[in-house]
Amino acid sequence: MKITKLLPFVVLSLFILSACSNSENLLSETEQKNSLKSYKVKRDASGAYSLDYELENDVKSQNVKNLETNTNEFHLYQSDFSGSSKQTQELFIDGKQLNIGFLDTRTNRESRVTIEDDNVSSIKTMAKSTKMLAEYSITTNEEGVFNLEFKVKNQVAVDFVFDEETSIYEIHLKEGKSTETAFSRNLTKATDAPLKIDFVSHTNNDASAKGGAARSFEERRKPRIVVSSGGL
Repeated sequence: MKITKLLPFVVLSLFILSACSNSENLLSETEQKNSLKSYKVKRDASGAYSLDYELENDVKSQNVKNLETNTNEFHLYQSDFSGSSKQTQELFIDGKQLNIGFLDTRTNRESRVTIEDDNVSSIKTMAKSTKMLAEYSITTNEEGVFNLEFKVKNQVAVDFVFDEETSIYEIHLKEGKSTETAFSRNLTKATDAPLKIDFVSHTNNDASAKGGAARSFEERRKPRIVVSSGGL
């Protein structure tokens, strides 16, 4: 009889323990899931930068300008109120560098993008011979795949190189015969190392050379892009 009376309590205790365990597992999964689903940094034909990013439905973002590091920070946090998961933000080169930081308070992870480039006014006054790159964008998704898309001016030859010593993806741009102006590449980022991309423009320094004199070329590395991630 005693065993019979205790049985309901045993069953109830097991049910409560199971419910708690499932709740902890759900909480753990939520905490481990990235708040940031994807983002896209783009420079358009005018030289202006913009950021498009998508969050999980239960996540909000707050844009903060970190004056100490000169970074456009996007703080991501849990929210009980649903809203638009897609956001767009105009960005501006401060000096010659653009810094973007996503700080995920749920997972204590961060993603950062640093771009060295000229501001819009400098790009507009730049000589056409040095402006071979028309526009570009870099996109990442939940799987951590990075896609680089860009367009060049007419008659610009493009060469892709990976420098193993510096671990930099280099896109070399030179004057030359080419029928292709739009390009797309998927790039891989190592877990413990940043993703580095350099656009390298080779411009003629002496286009009016006479008498068969050899032309000299200037190498210009801009934009330069660095993407990193890690813990807060």
